Amino acid sequence: MGYKKNYAICVFFKVLLILVSVLPAEAQRHNFKSYSVNNGLPHSQVHGLFQTHDGYLWTGTYGGGLAKFDGEEFTTYTTEDGLKDNSVEIIFEDSKENLWVTTYQSGIAKMKGDKFIYPFDNSTLDTADVFAVDEMRNGDLWIGTYDAGIFIYNGLELDRITTEDGLVDNSIWDFWEAENGDIWIATSEGISILKNNQLKEGKQFHNFTADDGLSGSEVYRIVPDKEGNLWFATSNGITVWDGSSFSTITELAGTELDYIYDIIAASDGSIWIGTYSKGVFVYSDGTAKHITESNGLSSNYIYDLHEDDDGKVWIATDEVGINQYEGETFTFYGTESGTISSKIYSLHEDRKDNVWVGTSEGIYNFKDGNFKSIGYPEGYDSPKEVWDITEFANGDLLFLMPDNAIYKYDGQKFTNYSEEHGLDLWFTYELYVDRDNTLWIGTETGLFHKEGDKLTHYTVEDGLPSDVVYQVYMHKGYLWFATYNGISRFDGSSFKNYTTADGINHRYISFLTSDEKGNLWLGTGGGVTLLDLDENGDVLSIDNFGKEIGMKSLTTQVLWFDESGALWQGSNGGIHRLDVPGYWETGIMELSHYRLTDSGIGIETNQGAVLPVGDNRVLFGTMEGVLELEPNKVEEQTKDLNLHITSVRRNSQKIEWDQYVDSLSYKFGRLLFPEVTFPHGQHTYSISYNAPFFGNTSNEKFRYKLEGFDDDWSEPTSSKTAIFTNLDPGDYNFVVQVKTPNSEWSENEAQYQFAVAHPFWQTYWFYGLIALSTIGLIYGYIRYRVGMLEKQRLQELVDEQTKDLQEALAEKEVLIKEIHHRVKNNLAVISGLLELQRGYAENDFVDRVLSESQRRVQSISMIHEKLYQNERLAEIDFEKYIRELVDIIAYSFNYTDKEIEVNIEIDDFKLGVSQGIPCGLMLNELVSNSYEHAFTDQENGKIEISAKHKQSGKIKLIVKDNGKGLPEDFAIGQNGSLGLTLIDTLSGQLQGEYILENTEDGTQFILEFEMEEPEEKVPV
Repeated sequence: MGYKKNYAICVFFKVLLILVSVLPAEAQRHNFKSYSVNNGLPHSQVHGLFQTHDGYLWTGTYGGGLAKFDGEEFTTYTTEDGLKDNSVEIIFEDSKENLWVTTYQSGIAKMKGDKFIYPFDNSTLDTADVFAVDEMRNGDLWIGTYDAGIFIYNGLELDRITTEDGLVDNSIWDFWEAENGDIWIATSEGISILKNNQLKEGKQFHNFTADDGLSGSEVYRIVPDKEGNLWFATSNGITVWDGSSFSTITELAGTELDYIYDIIAASDGSIWIGTYSKGVFVYSDGTAKHITESNGLSSNYIYDLHEDDDGKVWIATDEVGINQYEGETFTFYGTESGTISSKIYSLHEDRKDNVWVGTSEGIYNFKDGNFKSIGYPEGYDSPKEVWDITEFANGDLLFLMPDNAIYKYDGQKFTNYSEEHGLDLWFTYELYVDRDNTLWIGTETGLFHKEGDKLTHYTVEDGLPSDVVYQVYMHKGYLWFATYNGISRFDGSSFKNYTTADGINHRYISFLTSDEKGNLWLGTGGGVTLLDLDENGDVLSIDNFGKEIGMKSLTTQVLWFDESGALWQGSNGGIHRLDVPGYWETGIMELSHYRLTDSGIGIETNQGAVLPVGDNRVLFGTMEGVLELEPNKVEEQTKDLNLHITSVRRNSQKIEWDQYVDSLSYKFGRLLFPEVTFPHGQHTYSISYNAPFFGNTSNEKFRYKLEGFDDDWSEPTSSKTAIFTNLDPGDYNFVVQVKTPNSEWSENEAQYQFAVAHPFWQTYWFYGLIALSTIGLIYGYIRYRVGMLEKQRLQELVDEQTKDLQEALAEKEVLIKEIHHRVKNNLAVISGLLELQRGYAENDFVDRVLSESQRRVQSISMIHEKLYQNERLAEIDFEKYIRELVDIIAYSFNYTDKEIEVNIEIDDFKLGVSQGIPCGLMLNELVSNSYEHAFTDQENGKIEISAKHKQSGKIKLIVKDNGKGLPEDFAIGQNGSLGLTLIDTLSGQLQGEYILENTEDGTQFILEFEMEEPEEKVPV
C-alpha cells in the first residue's frame, strides 16, 4: 500500500512531545453555560449538534426528538412532526439549504415545510442507523450507516458502497473530503480512502487499520487542523496523520484515553477532544488542559462537539444536556482549587505580591489558581469569617473577624489588635490604612481614626451625612467616605457632603473608585453615579446610570476600571460592563450583563471584595469563589446576527394564513410570513422578531420602524414584539435591526411587508360606481325633467278633459241617484198597492200571497235605497242592509203571542248590486218562512243569521231556526213553494252551493258563493 511507511520512530517522538507538554488537570472552574431539561431541552441525552445558516442551534436528543434553540427557548420536533423515532443522531444542512436528520433505526429524514418526511424508498436505508451525513463538492450527499455501508444520493437516485466494493467495514462514522478529491471514510475497522472520488471510473480504496498504526480500530471522527494534519478520534485515544505517517495519543496529563467520540478544530487553532467518560481536553500551542465536571462541565460523558458561528464551543453530553463554553474571560476558583468555602468576603495583595483571601472558613493565600490555608486565630469556631483585610507599611496585616475584632498578623502569628489598643467591638465594615500609615475604621456607629495612641471618633454631629460608613477612599488629596446617606469629602478638618438632594440616585453608597480623567464613580443602591470633579475636587455635575440603561441588579458591591476605560460593576445579580469610552464619545452608556450562573439574575459578588492583580486582570470575591476577570479576552460580537420575524398577530390572535394565500413557505420549519392585505378596520397588529444569540440575550437591543407609518427608528429596546394600532389603509414595510453592546446595528435587517385594505368607499371600483351613478343620475334627471315637462303638458290636457269628464260624471251620478230614488219610489208605490189590495183579499191565502209579494218588493226597494244613500253607488253595506230587512220582516208578521229572537252576525264586507239583490231576496224568503212556518206550535223561537267572509274569498251565509223543521217528505221544487223555488233560482244566479236541512233542533240553510268585488264604475 502506497500510504504505508516506516513511522514507528516518528510516532514515538511525537507522542513523547505531546505527553511532556500537557498541563496537569486544572483546578479552576471555567465559565460554562449549561442547558438541560430544566431549561426546556426535551431530553438530557444529546447526540447531535448543528447550527444552520440562519443562526439557530439544533440539538438531537436521544429520546426527546429534535430541538431548535435560539439562545432562550427550545422548539421541539418529534414523531408528531413526522420523525419515525425520537432518538436523533445526526443533523446536517446541505448546500441547497435542506435540513437532514437521522433517527434510530429509521434512516434519514428531510424537513419539508414545518414537518419531516423520509424521501428514500429503500428498505435497507429506511431501517438503518445513520451515523454520518456529509455533502461532497460535487453536490452528492453521502450517508454512512451502521453495518449497511454508504449510500450516495446525487439528487435523483441512490448508489451504495459496501465492503464488496473495497470498504474496510460497513459501519460508517464520518467522512472528510481532501482538497485533491480524496474522500476519507471513518469506519468501525479503520479508515478507507476513496482516491479522487472515483465512483464513475471504478472504486479504488486504500484502507488503514490498527495494524497500520491507528491507535484504535474504530474511528469516529476525522478532523483537519490548521497545519494540514488529520486528527482521528478512535476507540483508543487519538491518531494524527501528518501527510506521511501516523502518530498516536493514548494518554494526556496522566489520564489514559479510551473512547474518543468527537474532535473539532476550533477557529482559534485549538483542538477540542471529547471523551467517553473523562471530560474534554483542549490542545493548543503544544499544551493541553483537561476540563471535567470539577471545572464546570455538567457531565464527563461527551458525545458531540460543535463550534458555532461566533466561535463558541458547544459540548453535548450523554447525561446532562449541553454545555456552552463562554471563553476565558471569566474563571472561577473555589473548593476545587483548595478552599473549604467558596464564599469570598475579602481580597488583598500585600507588598510582596501575595494575594490574601478572606472566606467564610478562614484565611488563604491564592497563587497560580490554588488556595493555601494560612490558619486562623485561636478561639474561633466555625464559621471563621474574614470580612476585610488591610496592611500597615511594615507589612503587618489586619483582619476583620466575625465578632468585629481586629487581628494583626506579622507573618508568624495572630494577635488581637483590638484588645491591645483598647478598641471596642464596633459593627465594622471597613479597615483602611492611609498614606500616613494611620488606620481608619468605618463602622455602624461612625468613623474612627487611630493615629498612634490617639483615637478620633466622627459622627453626624461632626458633619458626616450618616454614622454608617462603608468605605474610605483617597482621591484628589481628600478622603472620601461612602455612607448610608450619601458621600462625604474630608479635608482633615471638615466634611463636604453630597446626597440624593444633590442628584445622587440612591442614599446607600457602597463603593468608590475613580477614572483616568479624575472623575469619581459611586456604587449605590440604585446603580452607578458619576461625579464630574474639577481640579480642586469640587463636584461640577452628577449623572446616574441604573435601570434605564438595562441594569439587571441595581445594588452595587464593587467597581473597577480596566485598561480600556470600561467600568466593571459587581452586583448581587451578576457582573455589568459599562462602556464608559463609548459614553464619552456618544453620550449613550452601553451596558453588557454577565450572569455567570445557571440560576437567578446572576452571580452574587460581595461588598468591597475586588482586587486588581496586574496585566489588566481583576479578582472579585463572590459567593461561588474567586472570580478572575480578563477583559482582554472578552469576545467581541463582530458578526451581524441573523434576524427573523417569528410571529405576526392581529388583535392578539393567530392569523389563519390559508384564508389569504393558497400555500405557505418555510425555512427550517420557520414560517416565511406571506405578504397579504388585511381587511380594513380598527385592528391591533403585533409583530414579533428574534435574533438567535448565544451570548447573554439580555444584552441584545432592537430598533424598528414601520415604513408607511413612521420612517424614524424606534428607541432601542429589549422587547421582541412591536405593536401598532389603528393603521390607516395603505402599504407597510416593517423593518427591525439588532445590536449587542460591542457591535453596530446589524445590516441583516428582518422585514415584513403587508397592506391594510381601504374601506369599500375608498376603492377604485367604488369610485367608478359613484361616477357611473352620477352620470346615470344626471342622465336620469334630464330624462325625468323632459318627461316631467311632457307630462306636465299632457297633464294640462288631461286635467282639461278630466274636468269635462268629472262634470259629466257628476251629472251621471245625479242621474243614477235619481234613477235609484225613482225605482225605490216606484217599488214603494207597488208595495203600497199590494198593501191596499190585501184589504180586499177574500181569504187568507190571497192575503198571504200579497204579503209575501209585498216583502219581496220591499227587499228590492231597500237595495236601491241603500245604493243612492251610499258614497259609492255600486255597493251596499251588507250587515246594515240585513238588519234593516229583518226588522221589516219581523214588523210585517207582528206576532203578539210569540217571542221570537233574531241573532245576526255579519262580517264587515260590502256586496255589489249583482250579488246584493239575490242575497236580499233569499234572506227575505228564508226569514219569512221561519216566521210563518217554523214556530206554529211554539211560543218562543230563535232565528240565527250569519254571513262570514272566509280567507278563501267565499261568503258563507247561514240561516237557521229552532222551529219544528221541514216535513220528512220535503223536497225543493216538488212542494209548489214559490219562495223555495226563488231560493233555488237565486243560488244558481250567485253560482253558489246551498244546503237546506233539518237539524236536531230545527232547520238550517247554508249557502257558499264566491264574493265578487263591487264594480269600480257604476253600471249605467
